[in-house]
Amino acid sequence: MTNHGLDACLRLVADQHRRRVIHHLRHEANGATTFDDLVDQMHRRASDAKNGPPQDRESLAIQLHHTHLPQLADHGVVDFEHRTGVVRYHPDEQVETVLDSLPEEVSLPNP
Repeated sequence: MTNHGLDACLRLVADQHRRRVIHHLRHEANGATTFDDLVDQMHRRASDAKNGPPQDRESLAIQLHHTHLPQLADHGVVDFEHRTGVVRYHPDEQVETVLDSLPEEVSLPNP
């Protein structure tokens, strides 16, 4: 995210879906996963949450594919290889610092 400032970083991590994507990828052994695995993990966590009805898997997949992953990619935080379906995390010091500074209930996905 070298070409983006703090405001852009804060806008990037303001959305819980993008925080969840980053959290998931940060905890993958090689910082990468498949798109389908990412959708499954996020859908499962949302279904386990106690904050209202879960979003259906297809809607979540569409949002990730067309909104959240492109925004993360625009900031250089992830690469999404459409052909293979691989989503790869690229750690960014500013994003890491902001996420690590958030209270646990905001920064971590729902159980």
